[in-house]
Amino acid sequence: MFESVVFVAFLWGAFSAVSLPLGSILGLTWKPNQKINSAFMAYGAGALLFALSIELFGHVPHHVEGHGNWALVAVVLGALAGGKLFDTLNSQLNDRGAFMRKLSSAKRYVSYLKITRYKNMLEKMSRITAFRIIPPDKIADLFNSLDEAVAEDNKPVFRQGDVAEDMCFIISGHIDIIIHEAKKKKKKVATLGPGDVFGEMGILMGLPRTADAIARGDVRLYKLDKIAFDKISKDVPGLKEELKHLAKKRLNELTVKKTEESEADWRQRTLDYLHKNHLVVTQDDVDKEVKHKDATSAGLAIWLGILIDGIPESIIIGILAVSPGGMSTAFIAGVFLANLPEAMSSSVAMSNGGMKRNKILMMWGSLCLMTGIGAAIGAYSFPANPDGLYFYFILAVEGLAAGAMLTMIAETMLPEAYEHGGSIVGMATLLGFLSALLVKIYG
Repeated sequence: MFESVVFVAFLWGAFSAVSLPLGSILGLTWKPNQKINSAFMAYGAGALLFALSIELFGHVPHHVEGHGNWALVAVVLGALAGGKLFDTLNSQLNDRGAFMRKLSSAKRYVSYLKITRYKNMLEKMSRITAFRIIPPDKIADLFNSLDEAVAEDNKPVFRQGDVAEDMCFIISGHIDIIIHEAKKKKKKVATLGPGDVFGEMGILMGLPRTADAIARGDVRLYKLDKIAFDKISKDVPGLKEELKHLAKKRLNELTVKKTEESEADWRQRTLDYLHKNHLVVTQDDVDKEVKHKDATSAGLAIWLGILIDGIPESIIIGILAVSPGGMSTAFIAGVFLANLPEAMSSSVAMSNGGMKRNKILMMWGSLCLMTGIGAAIGAYSFPANPDGLYFYFILAVEGLAAGAMLTMIAETMLPEAYEHGGSIVGMATLLGFLSALLVKIYG
């Protein structure tokens, strides 16, 4: 008898996730426009919100009445742990390429990378007096004028004596700065790394290159050309005068006037502006980050990222399968409806990132199987009528799964929907919620 319940839990889990490969096929063949896909995503989020509210958190007041406040403590602590666990795992997997699974998460991740890199750049730029008189809005314009480039190992970014056409910021890798001395001798004077700025004096003061800049290993760079900088400098009163001042001093003896803004204050004011006025993240920015991720490790990270989205759902399905009240059709419907648009959106994003169609379908199919196995494990591991401390442990596990799911909806599904759906998201979410209500009543 018990074995049959575990098998039924497996079937329910697999059924709730069969919408993953179906959604993937639909997304890859139909390729709906962004508004339609956003409406589907919001609809699924609404259905899942109902399932979580009624089938999981909705029972908490009843448990508190029967078992006291410790039941509430178990659920709340479990939910907080689940949300934090999802946040941590999601962040780590995004660093390895899982951000590709959704366009909105990809843009947020790339935006985070940009802000982090710009923060490192500001650290270096703040040491140069001329940059500190540029107001934050102009620095934002400067950053948005950056072009990304790649320097191959042992290749020059520029040579000593070259006309200065741009300045560079290192994203990854290292640059050796080498000067030519008398009798054709060369001397390495510095090795620069991520966040470092070089070539700035060439465009600040119109000087030829004073050294070679040679890539050590493959290097990713942001480049700002002189034309873009000159355009910005025209709008900054006093910048040209400051450049003349710099030209009269040795480069390693620059001084800061007491009346000028401090390095730390300028950095913080500029960072505050960048945070409040989000930098533009384009599809091209996302594509560039994807290209620099190892395809195999990124594919595994995407698979694991989608898996952590589904594990909490499968555990809850297993617990419901053995519960006295039996399986909740509203919860199954909510998971099914949420999975369909998620797979549609993610499959298109992965395809645009260069992943093969067969590999995408195999990933979703394996996740359908894994969801069924997770539900079976949940049914096998948790008794139907727990008592004592085990009862509170089960409540904490339910809270953990529910907290992870709510965090996932708030961080991935709804932002993904709103990214392109706009105002349509509100009504679509409401319709999904009401659909799950109908399933609850008539299912």
